[in-house]
Amino acid sequence: MHPLFHSLPSRRRFLQGGIATTLPLAFSAKQAAIAQSQPILKPPILRPGDTVGMVAPASNAYEPDEIQIAKETMELYGFKVVLGRNINAQNGYLAGSDAQRAADLNEMFRRPEVRGIVTFSGGYGCSRILSLLDYEQMQRSPKVVVGHSDITALLIGIYQKTGMITFHGSSGLTGVGDYAMEHFRRAIMTAQPIGAIAQPPKPSEGTVERNNRLITIVPGRATGPLIGGNLTLVTNLIGTPFEPDTRGKILFLEDIGEEPYRIDRMLTQLWLAGKLQDAAGIALGRFVDCYPKEFRPSFFQTISLENVLRDRLEPLGKPTLYNLMFGHVRENAVLPIGAIATLDATAKTLTVNENAVK
Repeated sequence: MHPLFHSLPSRRRFLQGGIATTLPLAFSAKQAAIAQSQPILKPPILRPGDTVGMVAPASNAYEPDEIQIAKETMELYGFKVVLGRNINAQNGYLAGSDAQRAADLNEMFRRPEVRGIVTFSGGYGCSRILSLLDYEQMQRSPKVVVGHSDITALLIGIYQKTGMITFHGSSGLTGVGDYAMEHFRRAIMTAQPIGAIAQPPKPSEGTVERNNRLITIVPGRATGPLIGGNLTLVTNLIGTPFEPDTRGKILFLEDIGEEPYRIDRMLTQLWLAGKLQDAAGIALGRFVDCYPKEFRPSFFQTISLENVLRDRLEPLGKPTLYNLMFGHVRENAVLPIGAIATLDATAKTLTVNENAVK
């Protein structure tokens, strides 16, 4: 999600107004089959000096200099960054038309010199281009794709249709600190098993931590492939050809700017769809600004976020750990969708058991 929107009441601002864009064509029955039988594809490792393509598959740059900021952020890893030809396009709240945004992503997968693909920002728009992407090309030339927030739709869509591991981590405009960069390098720039991830930074000696406390909602231990991302986008994919299959998986979720009752509503939808029951375990990240709004709250009485999470998730009896270090935070850990991980909610750890690149 674009930083400008972090302080806004909800994602509803994105739904205001109209746009003159052709909707994607419907999928055939064959295309609509979720690609859960696909073998797992691990993209090639990224190294300093490699060329990565930066695309804007969702919202556009609010300020012209934001593209340069995002480019310089990815250059911190030692990459050479080439920009998508339509990255500066404008179409209301979108970075150009659906066709333009999809074309940029498809082109980056075709270009042999481009070793990986990074995203400018989230915002809104990825689900609009899922039917326009060349998944056969992605299988022929797998590459690292990284981003978060609205990019969740892209990451899950690619994984479901191709079996390729994708990476839930900071987009260029998010900005990164030492913690996020260390997790990025472990997940994407080394072929060694990733190990423990998303642990909050240790508190200063002699202090009691308040904001970075890991909370066990349901104790226990579970192992399975990672799947998930932003709760709003995970819910948005239900009933589509890109619907995430959570069977036997570690489902990870986070969100921003949603009041507790909306978190309740989305978790209830996932429960009604069987997605929570199918998961082996549930890893919850940071839910930023997810509290009743001081200005025109939706309800005069409310339930706290933690109590909503407990109410919806405790009855499932699945190992569930809350407040891991991923989501709409500067120190955003990288979680590889499709990689095998172990969630130990009792010991309060999430560990990726394998490498995610080769």
